[in-house]
Amino acid sequence: MRKRWLSIWVAIVVSLLCQPVVHAADQRPVLLVYDSANVYYDGTKTIDSVQRMLTADGLAVKTVRLANYRQGELNDAAYRGVVTLINWPAAGLSNPRFNTDRAHFSGVKLHIGPNLQANELADLHAKKGMLIRQQLTLTTHKITEQLPYTDRMEYLAGGAQRDEYGQLNTQNVGQQKILPYGVKVGQNAFLPFWRTNGLAVSCEAKLLADLFNPQAENRPLLVINNVTPTSNLHYLNQLVTALDRNNIPFALSATNVETNTNQFAYQKYMYALRLAELKNGLVFMRVPYLYSYTGKEITAANLRATMSERLQLMVKSGVYPTGLAAPNHWNQDRVLGKVGLKAATNVLLLPNPKTYPQVQRTNFSRSFDRAYYVMSLNGLAKAKTTVALTKAAQSYAVPIALNVKLPRTQAELRQVKKSVLNANLDWENPATETKTRTMTFAKLKLTYHAGTYFVNGEPQNISDAAPVPKHSARSQAHETGLNLILFYQGKFLMAFILVTLLGFGVLIYLGRKAYWAKFKRK
Repeated sequence: MRKRWLSIWVAIVVSLLCQPVVHAADQRPVLLVYDSANVYYDGTKTIDSVQRMLTADGLAVKTVRLANYRQGELNDAAYRGVVTLINWPAAGLSNPRFNTDRAHFSGVKLHIGPNLQANELADLHAKKGMLIRQQLTLTTHKITEQLPYTDRMEYLAGGAQRDEYGQLNTQNVGQQKILPYGVKVGQNAFLPFWRTNGLAVSCEAKLLADLFNPQAENRPLLVINNVTPTSNLHYLNQLVTALDRNNIPFALSATNVETNTNQFAYQKYMYALRLAELKNGLVFMRVPYLYSYTGKEITAANLRATMSERLQLMVKSGVYPTGLAAPNHWNQDRVLGKVGLKAATNVLLLPNPKTYPQVQRTNFSRSFDRAYYVMSLNGLAKAKTTVALTKAAQSYAVPIALNVKLPRTQAELRQVKKSVLNANLDWENPATETKTRTMTFAKLKLTYHAGTYFVNGEPQNISDAAPVPKHSARSQAHETGLNLILFYQGKFLMAFILVTLLGFGVLIYLGRKAYWAKFKRK
């Protein structure tokens, strides 16, 4: 009997040991080490772009300046990969402690820029060469883009059994070189430089995804940016209607306020956002502009109160944001990231403005279920390519959002309509996806799933019944007297100036005629 039970237990143990092991997702961050911010040559844009692309690939990132790297920090237990960014090649900055630790690191390694070390070349099974003063073209998926003039560029020579991402061609007559743009050999990779827009973005995104988080190809999301309560809502409605008629899904990056919310203009703004939701548009709540806190300390408490109040006001008006839109520096800040961005599973990562206030800057940035790398649709259209990138039906290895600014004039509206409607892109349609988007603030939980909005688990019906009339009754009652004059002051001033100029012209003509009459013989 004992032998029988023993044999049963042995069989159970063996069956358990033979079961496949399911590994949890690797939550270790990636270490981004850059040599210099290189502010004079806008090197901060490159750092910002690399950070946003890593975040879009679902990674948490720690960013460290090369000179501040501490020996022993880079190790297999702490990081899943390291990205070396040479942002100021002319300076030739180096840190032996970092070079030694990177050589012994067994995780993913990506080097961007020149100054490749001997151990990096050995890992890539290649030697390095140098191009001086060259005009290069980048080719991928049968599309070629002419790149800006290159003064100096390191490239990999030789090597085998490697994955290549894009192709660089020199224009030397009789001595043309064909070189890979991105190269991956196992867990080691190299990019000779980093581009923040154009054709190179798809190569960079694919390389990062293959190194860290391989995923299905992503269709770009169309985003209308700069939507505020003071925007021209007539132009917004016209643009949204045109997109709806052409079955183009879209999203809005919409700013909200917590003051003057009882005004007629604010009610019209909320109604315009709700109409956008009705026409298959998502709303991302734009985080507050920190300059509005001038003279007041930005703390976790007042920031939490501000964002919570703005979100509740939108929900009360029947507008249900599905995520947040924020400049990348929010994700590099302890207070802004923890209080603000932590509330959303989906974010639009906008490029950083030229200047911005800092609260509690940190080296760490968090990861999200889905973070979009945002770049300009207009910039994509202006790339000097053999086939327009807006007509190439491109997909990306990480979530990408292509944004257009809300028009301020009729001419801009025509141009934006033309650029979007003529684009042959397969746009992302969140209403057809099974992924869930969530926003949580205090006791308020907003969810968007397969085209349906939920508030604390309860489905919501978006109504097109306007809670405000087409015209405010109060404004109609006061459209007389001084208000009427002020309303037409532009036309009045224009007419006054024209009449005055005409009068001056007549006087000058008569005066000239009288003056010359003095010299005529009588």
